Amino acid sequence: MRVGARILKTGIAVTITMALCRLLKLEPAFFGAVSAVVNMQPSILLTVKTAKDQIAVHMIGVAAGLLFGWSVGGNPLTMGLVSILLIGVYMRLGLQGGISTGIVAAVFVMGSGQELFLPHAINRTGVIFAGLTTAMLVNVLLWPPRYGKQFKAKLQEENEAVVAYFCCAVQEYVRLENEAPTADPAVRARVRQLNAETHNLADLLLREGEMPVVVSPEQNQWLTMAEKFIDYNSALADKADRIMDLLPVRLERRHQAGDPPISDEFRAILAILGQGCASIDRINAKLRAALIDGVPVEAEEISEGYWEKLTVAIEQWQPKLTSSYYVHALIEAAVTANEIRWATRQGKQLLREVVHTLGNE
Repeated sequence: MRVGARILKTGIAVTITMALCRLLKLEPAFFGAVSAVVNMQPSILLTVKTAKDQIAVHMIGVAAGLLFGWSVGGNPLTMGLVSILLIGVYMRLGLQGGISTGIVAAVFVMGSGQELFLPHAINRTGVIFAGLTTAMLVNVLLWPPRYGKQFKAKLQEENEAVVAYFCCAVQEYVRLENEAPTADPAVRARVRQLNAETHNLADLLLREGEMPVVVSPEQNQWLTMAEKFIDYNSALADKADRIMDLLPVRLERRHQAGDPPISDEFRAILAILGQGCASIDRINAKLRAALIDGVPVEAEEISEGYWEKLTVAIEQWQPKLTSSYYVHALIEAAVTANEIRWATRQGKQLLREVVHTLGNE
């Protein structure tokens, strides 16, 4: 098992909290340890937010315990009613994550003798504050989270995987004749996982405000472009999925038709479709260079030459459209061509926007 910085920091925070509670004679110290664990979040901002929520949850729970304990008494029925009341209050305030700890705080206060309600409430409050304060200090001072490099690396990994997946889908369509596709189904899941991980890191980056992003307008523009790149990657993965979903349909249709030979005219169409991936590879390499490496690149004009060539090839094949079999083949080729067209055009538009916005021509 890989022991990361957050795991080590959690252990350190628990150790310091337990030692601090013993030094200050705050009991029960394990509540402080729980508070430290809960507040050791993946980002400093999340740690602060969690600490605020914990304080609110704790104060409401302790206040409810004191109020009902003094006015009604700390009997089991009162504890049950207070628990129900607190659940409703926490749900209304959007503090669902603290329901358990809030109820425990109230029951802990009410479970002591009436003369000990206030001392226990103060003690419990001190323990909680010891845990969350320790967690915040440890998270800030020891190996504070830095997501800038992670985000850039993940963004590059995601784009490379998505482009490879898309081009694999196109090549599988081009090569398909009588045998099932050879693409690994796990690749689709991996691409989706990378997209989710990249989104998560972008979110942490925004929350943390540590990237070169929130410091200046130029850096803020960088993150805007990076988010558009993530959206492009996600959409490109969707396009690849659509092409992949065509493959078993096309194979079944060919089997039902007796696996007829592919005409020279249709092979010409397939060859042109296969060539489309070269442009997509080149455009995305430029996008990665401009966004991730900061390397000057040139934008590309949107050209119709490729599509005119494809149109001519389809026109030459049209005399072959003598049955529904060939009409379906035309529809599948059109779908694949449309996905390639989108990937190329959107990639060039994004590249032009990146070059113009970041000024790295």
